Amino acid sequence: MTFALQNILDLSYIVDENSPRELPIDPVHIYDQATLEKDGYFESRVDMSGHCSTHIDTPCLMYPDGYTVAEIPQEKLYGSAILMDFSTIKKPNDSVTAADIHDWITENTDIPKDTIVFMRTGMDRYVYQDNFNREWIGFSEDAAELLVEKGIKVIGTDACSIDAVAGHPPLHDGLPPAHLVFLGAGIPHVEDLCNLSQLPTHFQVVIAPLKLARSSGAPTRVFAFL
Repeated sequence: MTFALQNILDLSYIVDENSPRELPIDPVHIYDQATLEKDGYFESRVDMSGHCSTHIDTPCLMYPDGYTVAEIPQEKLYGSAILMDFSTIKKPNDSVTAADIHDWITENTDIPKDTIVFMRTGMDRYVYQDNFNREWIGFSEDAAELLVEKGIKVIGTDACSIDAVAGHPPLHDGLPPAHLVFLGAGIPHVEDLCNLSQLPTHFQVVIAPLKLARSSGAPTRVFAFL
């Protein structure tokens, strides 16, 4: 696969104390381990969850035999991608359902097997506001099941969770169903994407998480090639 290098878009947030995150995950803490003034060199240390800022979720988050970040199959981390944009028809707290996806396919394009799918919800407009991780837009269980049937290989969102609010406790009695559906099918999620408003429907993408062992998530740099 060949990428055109003249048009590259970074879809990742910076990692710092203000990085977006899903509650109740703690904020990132970056502090000096050594300074130029005191030690002659500069080194910082980072204390953070693997699920802060733009990050990837892997199947071991929900399944004991699921693969870790370090074990993500390489072919899942790059390839042809499609943007599904629901930002003009959904508002905070809404769910994207299987019916919404069927409508989108009818109006736009089918989703080929082994496609990387990113969903634009428009939640990036609220990224540093309180409702970003309280009233987001995400997939319902039947939407996740439909995308699994389509054979996608990665799913992503500009919201803090791939699941709709209705799929999370306390509104939902149990684990988030879209997480269970996607991760159960071996499909990792990329959450807290940015700049999706600048993407066309079709593009190429590279997803580059830290290669963390024994971790269900990792901060991730994501580049779109237009």
